[in-house]
Amino acid sequence: MKRPIEQLYTSVDSLDYTTMPQYYIEGYQSGCFYEIYINGILTFEHYENVGLMNHATPINDLILQSGTQKVTIKLFPLGKIDGKEYTTIDADDSFRLKIFKRDKKQPYEAGAYDIVKEHYATLTDGLPYYEETFTFEAEVPYQLKGWSESQVLIELDQKELEQEILDFYKEYDDIIQNQDEKKWVDMATTRELEYLKSAHYNDSKNSGIRSRINHFINVIDSDFIEPFPMDKYKMIFGGDGKVVTLKSIDRKGRAAYSFGAKFDRNGKMRKVRQSRYLYLHKPKGSNKLEIIR
Repeated sequence: MKRPIEQLYTSVDSLDYTTMPQYYIEGYQSGCFYEIYINGILTFEHYENVGLMNHATPINDLILQSGTQKVTIKLFPLGKIDGKEYTTIDADDSFRLKIFKRDKKQPYEAGAYDIVKEHYATLTDGLPYYEETFTFEAEVPYQLKGWSESQVLIELDQKELEQEILDFYKEYDDIIQNQDEKKWVDMATTRELEYLKSAHYNDSKNSGIRSRINHFINVIDSDFIEPFPMDKYKMIFGGDGKVVTLKSIDRKGRAAYSFGAKFDRNGKMRKVRQSRYLYLHKPKGSNKLEIIR
C-alpha cells in the first residue's frame, strides 16, 4: 500500500496537451547580489560572490494562467568582501535576466528552447539598492486557482495577521518535529497538486516530481529532526497582496523558518539546516491561513 505522500501525487490523471510549455528564469550578475520575484513571490536569490552557471529555475507553478506575468528584480551591494566594503551598486556592475521556455512534449535537447524575454538592469553609479518591475507574456494550457480569489492580506489588521502566521508556522513545525506524514499531506495538498499540474502536467513518474517526493519522505523518515528558533523576520507579500511569508532578517535571502534533518550529501547522510518558505493565503470564503506555495 502506498504511503500518504505517494498517494498524494499518484491519485491524479496525467494531462496530455498539444504542447506542454515549461517556463524558466536565469539571472546573470556581476558586482551585486540579487533576488528575483515572479508575481510577487521570491523565486530565486543569489548571495554568494561567485558567478552561477546553468541555474535555470522553473516558474510554471507561479504562472496561474496565460497572460501577463509580473517580474521584480532586487539588486544589493556586495557588502564586505576580502576586507573591502562595497556599499553601492555602480554603472560597471551588471544584471541580466533571461526568461525562456521549452515544450515538455518534445524530447530534451540542449539549447532547444525559445527565449521569451531578456532584460538588462539600467545601473548608474552610487546606487545603494536597485529595484525594477517589468512584465512578460506567458501561454499555458492549464489554469490554477492559486491565490486568484483569495483575500487581500495587506488590507487586514497586520498585528493580528502576524500572530496568525506565527501560529501557523508553529503548527507546521509541530508536524515536522513529530514527523506526522498524514497531517503534512493534509496541510500541503493544494500546493503540491498545483505544482504537479503546472510543473509536471500531473506526470507523477517524472524524475523531477520523484525527487520532490523523495525529499519530503526523507524529512518524514529522518532519524534526526532538530528544531530551530524562528529568525528575526519581516512579512513579505506577493500575489497582489494575497500571499504572505516570513523572510529572515538574519540570513540574507533565507526563510525565517527552518529545521534540521538528515539529507544525503555526496553519498553520506549529513545533518542539514533546511530553510523553508511557506507562502500562505486565505482562500475565498475562509478566514484560515493555508499553504498555497
